[in-house]
Amino acid sequence: MSDPDRSRPGPFGLHTRAVHGPNPESSGPASTPIVHSATFGFDGLDALNEEQFKGRAGAYYQRVGHPTLYACEQRLASLEGAEAALLFSSGVAAVAAAFMAHLRAGDHVVALHQCYGGTHDLLEWGRERLGWQVTLVDAREPASWAAALRPGTKIFHVESPTNPMLCVIDLAEAATLARARGARLTVDNTFASPIGQHPLALGADLSIYSATKSIGGHSDLLAGVVMGSDAAIREVWRVRKTFGGLPGPDVAWQIERSLKTLPLRVAAANAQALELAKRLTAHPAVASVAYPGLEAHPGHVIAARQMSLGFGPVLSIDLRSAAAAEAMVNALTLFRHAPSLGGVDSLVGLPAHTSHIQLGADGRARAGIPEGCVRLSVGVEDVADLWADLEQALAKATVTV
Repeated sequence: MSDPDRSRPGPFGLHTRAVHGPNPESSGPASTPIVHSATFGFDGLDALNEEQFKGRAGAYYQRVGHPTLYACEQRLASLEGAEAALLFSSGVAAVAAAFMAHLRAGDHVVALHQCYGGTHDLLEWGRERLGWQVTLVDAREPASWAAALRPGTKIFHVESPTNPMLCVIDLAEAATLARARGARLTVDNTFASPIGQHPLALGADLSIYSATKSIGGHSDLLAGVVMGSDAAIREVWRVRKTFGGLPGPDVAWQIERSLKTLPLRVAAANAQALELAKRLTAHPAVASVAYPGLEAHPGHVIAARQMSLGFGPVLSIDLRSAAAAEAMVNALTLFRHAPSLGGVDSLVGLPAHTSHIQLGADGRARAGIPEGCVRLSVGVEDVADLWADLEQALAKATVTV
């Protein structure tokens, strides 16, 4: 793994920026005040226009810009080393805004078969209603990507690691390919988090997140983030202003609060996920374990180079059949059966019924997702307790099936 502070922006390290933000102040409130106002008044027209022209940095009207949101966005940008960040009402809203900002009717987009099911829904919606041309490529076959990109390709969209089979993309290689073809590289970096991997530093144009996951970290908020250069974000902001898909100030405050412990939470969850992945590889009921922290994982070398705080909180196991996977999930007691990831609480889900239900059995097979796949999002509970829960559930699943 790389040094998380090796390319840190500014004079402060990761943990300091997480706690204090990009511009530490010794006086004033320790927490950014929540401004409960959707609109702002002015003494005259010149003052109103001056604030309106500030856009996302202004305090004019919430859909245009809001001080509580902007403070959180600055802190997020500082953690990733981005010029700018924008908050959205959900991760899907963030991906949609990134696409709509840089795709016109008839434009071509290349994405991975292994992308999140909601992204597949979005691409299909764009194909049906906006005339987007869509080509899907296999994350496991990077040699095939170049043939999919053509002169009309405007976006190459990837995830790394992918959901739920943890395929790892060489982001620098993907960025070089996209740039050579005149396309933008957009990266869903949700699994790694903005402190666990830095797509922009590796050449990506936009780094996108479901902030519901590790960024929020407590299963109590819904939000998304897009980060990038000022120029790339300007068009994304126009989409947000036009469609209004932004969160309220309370959610922005929750995110800022959560960012103060993000490095601690990510490091702890990643370490526990690695430990459980190692133990599960030796369990007789488990056919295979997908986790880039394992040396046998085909993307391990790339992940070790790209990911700075461990290999993510998510791992997936194959129990050989859908019946065995269902029996195991039903037998778990500490792992909560719920459709999310990246929180302090450990969660379990069946991608065939949650994140990738849209693909159907054939689509999941093309993406390399077995019907017996169980996705585990590891939290920060005692690892001994998590292992005991997995052992008893696997034993019951073996007996039941």
